[in-house]
Amino acid sequence: MSRDLDDDLLAPRAPSPGVAAVLSVALPGLGQVYAGRLGAGAFWFLATGFWYWAITPFGLLAHGLCVWSAYESAKEFRGY
Repeated sequence: MSRDLDDDLLAPRAPSPGVAAVLSVALPGLGQVYAGRLGAGAFWFLATGFWYWAITPFGLLAHGLCVWSAYESAKEFRGY
């Protein structure tokens, strides 16, 4: 059975862990959304935003955990 070029173009690709991490550095939660985890993305966006708003060192910690979570989410990608 032959495969069409269209099949290759339309096939979903697994997200890159590196891209997910960079997206989360730019905007907390965006890497999780890129990896297909919308709920986790919303959580990290709100949690990190809250800790930055509260002006505590936990903002940087939450942001770091967010980036790590996005990286791991993209590594564990199972499909859309």
